[in-house]
Amino acid sequence: MTQESLEHRLQQLPAGWSVSRLGDLPTAQVIGYGVTRPGPHTDDGVPMIRSADIQEGRLRGDEPRRIAPRVHEANLRSRLEAGDIVVVLVGRVGEAAVVGTEFHHWNASRTVAVIRTSERDEAAWLNLWLGSPAVRAWCQRQATGSTLQRTLSVTALRKLPVPIPPAGLRASLLRAMRLLEEKATTNARIARCATELSEAHFARLASDGASWPERSLATLVHFTAGAAPRPSPDDDATPERGPAFVAPADILQSQSPHLYATERRLSPGKKGRTRAPGSLLVASREDGVRAVMSHVPAVIGRNVLALEAESVSDAYWLLHEIRSRSAELAASAQGSAGRELDRKAFAATAVIWPPLEVREHFARRAGRLRQRARVAETETERLRELRDRILDGFLSGSFPRTPTA
Repeated sequence: MTQESLEHRLQQLPAGWSVSRLGDLPTAQVIGYGVTRPGPHTDDGVPMIRSADIQEGRLRGDEPRRIAPRVHEANLRSRLEAGDIVVVLVGRVGEAAVVGTEFHHWNASRTVAVIRTSERDEAAWLNLWLGSPAVRAWCQRQATGSTLQRTLSVTALRKLPVPIPPAGLRASLLRAMRLLEEKATTNARIARCATELSEAHFARLASDGASWPERSLATLVHFTAGAAPRPSPDDDATPERGPAFVAPADILQSQSPHLYATERRLSPGKKGRTRAPGSLLVASREDGVRAVMSHVPAVIGRNVLALEAESVSDAYWLLHEIRSRSAELAASAQGSAGRELDRKAFAATAVIWPPLEVREHFARRAGRLRQRARVAETETERLRELRDRILDGFLSGSFPRTPTA
């Protein structure tokens, strides 16, 4: 949808609707972006929401960046309240989520805008509208900068057109969306529990393995460092699309230890060695190393390491070994933000290596849990598609439909 067609479509809304710019809504306040100079991570500090913590309409708070209390006190303007809406300004611009009670009085980073409303239903409607594909595309067009660091200004965000439906119709749509959200929340809990069960089973096995030998990673896997450049926007426009392109962010922001898709894909024929499904992909940042198992053919970008094990059972064991030692393995990273993994230092890392029957037993159990998590994740993807279709029909006046005699 082009920007002109979006504006045109909003002019064709059914009777009783109105359209306002986000910055002109009388009950909403665009507070602006958050902390510009957060300083170093402080273990006992105040948690801060970053753009990476906003994913698929939800907030993640499992591994927050924490800022010193004095920094927080100096930036109370961006202190979050339950019910606020946070919007990504850098990177995946336009992605949004509602702040739940568990994030009350956290702060926000420079890469995030904060919107505060005085009405609960208006916050829900704004979050729904901000999560629509049409708005994400609009935000992408308003953004500036390179493909690596797209930035949406607060000034542009304030100009976002917002359709305002009649109160009764809005309540009908929000009820339907709440049902979808409740099911998606259940699915997210299922997937998270499946991962936690795998990690708990691994921890129990590893704690019983005091007599197992140690092996260096260099003797267990084949290492490859990523070198492929990030795809250009032209790749996204290619009808026939090639393998997934994996950047560090795809690994660092993954809520699951298993990777099935990425935001970018390469056009067929583009240079870059494709890694087979089952490869372990590793990236690092200052607070630790992250690893995922890829389940799609993938080309890896800079600051990503690919580890190819001899068998699926070896790969499952090493995946959980690396994830369990995230902070420790960060010592093998270089650079001011700890994003450049030293291949030699990482390869020299020693890991406990149980007998084959133990690795195979663990892989079978972890594999079954992974399959259950994937069923839940796939259902959520379908619910998201349904959500977009319902919203699209709602804007055209076809939802809810009037029963016929």
